[in-house]
Amino acid sequence: MRKAINDEKALQHQLKQLTRKERTHRLCTRGGMLESFLQEPERLTDDDVMLLLKLIFHRQDTQELLKKLLEREKPETP
Repeated sequence: MRKAINDEKALQHQLKQLTRKERTHRLCTRGGMLESFLQEPERLTDDDVMLLLKLIFHRQDTQELLKKLLEREKPETP
């Protein structure tokens, strides 16, 4: 019984690590995508980028596109 509990804890820990690595990869990839569209990104502060994103994502056309993208059928994970 103790071994089963320890095995379950180990599997839960492994799942958390994989989820964290997946999230980190996604954040780095998407951050790189954003930076590729910024002119002189090193001159912009985090607040500048946040202001720009707020303005872009509060536009009606952006909201409509985002809604359409989220309504798509989710791809199955292997």
